[in-house]
Amino acid sequence: MESQITIDETLNQRRSVEVCRAFETFDEFIKYRNGNLKNCDLSGAIDLDVDFSKYATDDTTKLPIREDANLSCKVLKAYKNGEFVVCQFWSNEDKKIVKQQVHRFRYFFDFVAFLKGDLSGSDLLFCTGMKNLSNIDEINLSDVKMTSEICEKLNVQYRSYDYDEKLIGEFPAVEKNEEETALVLQSSRRIVSYERSMFSADLSNMFLWESNRISYISDLHLMHRIKNAGCKSKEDVIYTMKKIIDSILADSSSLTLIGGDVSSEFSIFELFVKMLRKLAGLRSRNFVFVLGNHEIWNFPGLPMDEIADKYRTVLKENGMFLLHNDLFYRNESDDIGIIPYDELIQSDNKALLEKLRCARLVILGGLGFSGYNEDFNANDGVYRATVDRKTEIQESKKFEQLYDKLTNVLAKKNTVIFTHTPKKDWCADADFHNDFVYVSGHTHRNIFFDDGVKRIYADNQIGYRNESPHLKSFLMDGEYDYFGDYEDGIYEITSQEYQDFSRGKNISMTFNRQVNILYMLKKNGYYCFIHKTKTGSLSLLNGGALKKLDKKDINYYYDNMELMIASIETPLNNFIAYQERIAEQIRKIGGSGWIHGCIIDIDYYNHVYVNPVDMTIRSYWASDIINKLVYPTVPALLKAECPDLYANYLKLIKGEKSNLLAGEQIKNEIALLPQEYLETDIYKASREIKKMQKLNSNVLTTWYDIVPEKNKLPEK
Repeated sequence: MESQITIDETLNQRRSVEVCRAFETFDEFIKYRNGNLKNCDLSGAIDLDVDFSKYATDDTTKLPIREDANLSCKVLKAYKNGEFVVCQFWSNEDKKIVKQQVHRFRYFFDFVAFLKGDLSGSDLLFCTGMKNLSNIDEINLSDVKMTSEICEKLNVQYRSYDYDEKLIGEFPAVEKNEEETALVLQSSRRIVSYERSMFSADLSNMFLWESNRISYISDLHLMHRIKNAGCKSKEDVIYTMKKIIDSILADSSSLTLIGGDVSSEFSIFELFVKMLRKLAGLRSRNFVFVLGNHEIWNFPGLPMDEIADKYRTVLKENGMFLLHNDLFYRNESDDIGIIPYDELIQSDNKALLEKLRCARLVILGGLGFSGYNEDFNANDGVYRATVDRKTEIQESKKFEQLYDKLTNVLAKKNTVIFTHTPKKDWCADADFHNDFVYVSGHTHRNIFFDDGVKRIYADNQIGYRNESPHLKSFLMDGEYDYFGDYEDGIYEITSQEYQDFSRGKNISMTFNRQVNILYMLKKNGYYCFIHKTKTGSLSLLNGGALKKLDKKDINYYYDNMELMIASIETPLNNFIAYQERIAEQIRKIGGSGWIHGCIIDIDYYNHVYVNPVDMTIRSYWASDIINKLVYPTVPALLKAECPDLYANYLKLIKGEKSNLLAGEQIKNEIALLPQEYLETDIYKASREIKKMQKLNSNVLTTWYDIVPEKNKLPEK
């Protein structure tokens, strides 16, 4: 079979080649290779008179071209990534490529000169500069890929593209929604949660943000994009499509949701998917689709499941996912899976919980349909002739029943309910579950609601008229609770289960200890892990570290968990709030503001230490944990070590009566000098605070003598 050659594959191969070692003679080379020429390209070795039959070769071996060889040559010409490229391939009688060569040109006329004016068959679709040519008398442009506009300007023939205009349609109510909410669609939302997590979470969690950001878009209506762009040829369609896909990929996260109404023409949907996969290339990007009502228009007479299978096949061939009453999950090691509808219905909730035990993200998706919408439904031609009102109601009830069955299972997971139609269209209960994120489209009424409890994202429905499609994003927690389905109580667990729990909470640790008995204590959503030795002594676990406890009664610690948590949590919350206020002032002047333990970073070397006992502030410069210069005030540190931030600080305090960074005024000039400080006690206190802060993950990792005072941190 003849090798299929593409310019993209060839350029990628060429860029991946690295020269590791050079040889002056073939004898040196073949000796080094032990007579093995597999995976060797010798096609450029001219006048090499060698009997290659003596050496090991296979299909990957490219031998030198001999003068008497009967070879055919294929030439690919294109404009790619801002340069003109010519790829030459020589094949033997067996259709195997024996030599290839790539030539790159920065300027068009060098490209033309090399080809001696023969640009026939070139792919110049994205070379917009072609429109500036005034004289093409000496250039052969037959069968060149260019937009119809440039072809007409240069008087070059092109094949026209005809599409079925019956597959392009609008609904007046939808058009009105689109017009009324155009500003919502065009607006971008800053994801504040990222900034907060970046400056107040553990460092190991900072890098989870990208994998927890989910991008979304719906109602692309590519047939309208094609019509609005005035596409006359297939090249015009590809050109228009690429601009849209480039915009999507520029904003895409590791997971992008595409929420239906991509195209009412199946072939255009297929082209979009193939181009999206090709342009995404080697980037780690996953795309999850649901169908919209427009995807159904093209298939009158076909059952809904068969229609879904057609789209599922195209997406699967391109490494993408379709959810049609199915469940998508991504587990703790970023493995991805789909639980299909039949399995979801037939499995009991206990089995599903076990399967999703380590799921960091769950998406329940489908079209949803509009069975509960009495104003805009199948009777209005929403699905054309493919789905009638009776079938629409049945399909909505099908998804509603699935949603109701899974609600208790998914409430304990990081769950997205991803449908084309809004919840009120497919569910009798229009209220939103506080533990779910809802993403939808269909109406073109762009709405967004997120009060920290209820989360609805239906604000990126591109619609019929908008010609600047872009993605929007939201954040998901990314944690999972390995013991989430356990009732309160004391359990014996394995070392592996403890590690699985910690991974789910994004707690970084090393735990290679031999254990005797390992207890998990769960109470009101909080956890505590205690190890019991053969002699009966107990130790509290903090990651992989053990801290010996005074008492040997495990029930004592279970009974007092609530009191211990309360004694830590109340003053700790006050302390954290105080730190956040200081960190906010640091960020206002251009500093980092990242909180870890008792320490708030100004930058890599300069820090603020907040004493958890008396809430006093100390500022210091540190090259490492030993060598530190302590300044009497934060402004003194900024003036000496961070002049740019100090200038910003002076601007900030103008007109302010007080500022947390200012501290007390010190008049003694000697006291203003920095003092060398070599002790490491601040880090010890900071470590204790970090242990307490693990309560943010609902894990109790330290045990203090419980004291009644509410305004102080517990003492050991």
